[in-house]
Amino acid sequence: MKIALDWDGTFTRDPNLWYHFMGMCKAMGHDIRIVTLRTPAMAIDWGNELLPAYRIPVIYTSNVQKREYCDSIDWHPDIWIDDSPEFIVRRDFHTFLDVFGAVKEEI
Repeated sequence: MKIALDWDGTFTRDPNLWYHFMGMCKAMGHDIRIVTLRTPAMAIDWGNELLPAYRIPVIYTSNVQKREYCDSIDWHPDIWIDDSPEFIVRRDFHTFLDVFGAVKEEI
């Protein structure tokens, strides 16, 4: 399974939780990567973090919508974990909403 994990506001909110999660994912053979809107110039400062030991790749989208960028590098996550899912969807999704409106749930 391919898993995209956001950094700012997701991983940073509870690093110990995500370290355990990533360790379990790696142990079970899943492909987990950090996907961030940051640019490479804004590289994540690991400091004393354990993340490099997990060998988790970091994908810097440079402010491109995350799904769009991952599609461009031919990496297609099955699961997205992100505190701001609006940065995942393709830009054309917003056009869809403009034309068709939000889906309304029936109660």
